[in-house]
Amino acid sequence: MKHWDGWEEIREVLPSFDGVYLDTMSKFSYEVLELPPYYDSKACLTAVFLYSVDGKMYDLMLRFIGISSLKMDMDVGFGDIQISPEQIEDIQFYVKDYEHGSVSFYCEAISYLGVEENTEESLKLALQKWRKLERMVEPDWQEVTETLDMLVDFVDRPVVTEILLRSVVHENKGIRDSGYEYLWYLDDSRAFELACTGLKSEDALRRINCLEYLAKWGEAEIVPQLLDRVENDDDELVRCYAAEAVGHNAEAEAIPVLQRLLLQEQDDVAKIGMLYGLALLGYRELDSFFENLQNDYYIVRIRAALYLTEIARDDATVLPSIVDKLKLCRELEETVAVREALDYALDELAN
Repeated sequence: MKHWDGWEEIREVLPSFDGVYLDTMSKFSYEVLELPPYYDSKACLTAVFLYSVDGKMYDLMLRFIGISSLKMDMDVGFGDIQISPEQIEDIQFYVKDYEHGSVSFYCEAISYLGVEENTEESLKLALQKWRKLERMVEPDWQEVTETLDMLVDFVDRPVVTEILLRSVVHENKGIRDSGYEYLWYLDDSRAFELACTGLKSEDALRRINCLEYLAKWGEAEIVPQLLDRVENDDDELVRCYAAEAVGHNAEAEAIPVLQRLLLQEQDDVAKIGMLYGLALLGYRELDSFFENLQNDYYIVRIRAALYLTEIARDDATVLPSIVDKLKLCRELEETVAVREALDYALDELAN
């Protein structure tokens, strides 16, 4: 944009920036500078504005060059700023606070100085959104998820830990369901206890959320509970995830138990999880995973691709054979969801 120094650069960093409206001005300084190309003395106002993009807050730094008719009221906050075109001799812009009327001036040009995330303001924004959602009778599920996505960036903060723990026991079912998905981020004894208790939930998805948590943060002491889920749960996908969790938490002594359960199992979804649990414990049957890439059920083919990706990451010696098999299956696969899973696997392994 004409009379904007760095306009293309700012649009690359902040594609939604329109050059008209800015959020609150948080900092500013007034100084007379000798700027290129002619090094004439220019009255300048250098300011930092809060700018929100995708749930994060940024400090946007701009310099207003050749300012005149500056009016400023220090008794009120600097609210929303509007930049209007104004062509009077060398003057190109009129800048004003249209919320409080706290500042106004004319200027000859505007220069972009940089942008960086303001983590404290990002956290403040996420907390404000969450507190609003918590008070709603029926909060929008997508908003709940988006806000939790914002909050987990600050999972090391005690206030966020408490929010995630509280969400799991919230009176609203939608918040509870979302909360269990985000429990995965917490290395906390209270989260561990909630996950163990959640294994007895009547909701299969709830049990899977808890198994995902225990696969990451579990301990050997919970292996008997996990094996009980593998053997007795009435949901095949839960049995699959439970076998995975066994592989992450058990020792080699659990191999015969999983092998026995694998022989007893009738469902292919549960079987593929048991095969991966055994692979994590050191007993790997690569050909069985390859066979499952041609399984009649697309969920099994997806999980086989996922597990083979993890195996190849951990063992470079089998990487070439796994990549070759995944490529061949990708050429023959007709189901969109499976093709996407195979594309993801091949991209991950290529990197």
